[in-house]
Amino acid sequence: MELRQFKYFVAIVDCGSLSRAAQQLFIAQSALSKQMAELESELGTQLLLRSRNGVAMTEAGKVFYEYAQGITKQVRDARAAVHVAAESVSGSVVAALPQSVSPMIALPLMRAAARRYPDVVLHLNEELTGNMADQLLRGRVDVAMFSPAMPAEDIQFTPLVEEDFVFLDSPQSPHALPPGDVSIQQATARPLVWPAHAHGHCTRWLVDAVLERAGHSAAQVVAEINSVYTLKAAVEAGLGPTIMPLGLAQREVQEGRLVAHRIDLPSMHRTLGLCVSVHLPATNAKRAVCTLIADVVRDLCESGQWAGARALAPVRKTK
Repeated sequence: MELRQFKYFVAIVDCGSLSRAAQQLFIAQSALSKQMAELESELGTQLLLRSRNGVAMTEAGKVFYEYAQGITKQVRDARAAVHVAAESVSGSVVAALPQSVSPMIALPLMRAAARRYPDVVLHLNEELTGNMADQLLRGRVDVAMFSPAMPAEDIQFTPLVEEDFVFLDSPQSPHALPPGDVSIQQATARPLVWPAHAHGHCTRWLVDAVLERAGHSAAQVVAEINSVYTLKAAVEAGLGPTIMPLGLAQREVQEGRLVAHRIDLPSMHRTLGLCVSVHLPATNAKRAVCTLIADVVRDLCESGQWAGARALAPVRKTK
């Protein structure tokens, strides 16, 4: 396989048709079609379904697309790296944040990056956690904030913050509990509004693990919602309570739209940190963004802007 075939395949998928991709790539459509036929022949499988309305990926094509995006990104990064001075902090960095972290850190991070590293283009992706791990392992993402759940042989994890989970409910609920701490039995007495299990690495998985260690069965579920904002709205509307980090709902709690109860179980918290691939080189820009994320997290915790969170050890430099 040639590098240009990866590039061509990504362009075809992104453009939705061979003709539009050919125009974008400034090559003849017949030449582009020939390149794709050779690629499919070499792989021994069909990647694209062609029709008069454009192209669509086969299941094999969807898998290949993920790898092709990662490969083309790494080549762009390599080309950029060899054209800058060794001490220069410039280039492009893709950072991924879970939906349960983005509301606390995304805007402060973007402001800090623009102020401290004006020559770094920071791409910030807010992602479902089930997607983040795959993107990081395939090289489409440079750094991610995640729980320590990725394979240690592939990912370097540096802990940054420890964050408490709380029991959240609507103050209008007929089952609302009086102010104060609640037991784990009270917190799980009613079915919860939860993210789907496939995307619960930083929330649901961690709570279930705490419950298992404490000898409790997994919480019952009334609804699964893969949007943090919709999930909070569902709790506010009385669909059911949830268990999530306090910082994620601090505005709704302050405004009286949700009520937060501390759960009387010392281990009811999560640890989040930086995740980078051990298989990919660390550019100056990537190192700088890792340090910047650690600094922003620490500042948010120490200033009290990230409710229920405690900063941990400073970030280690990536290799």
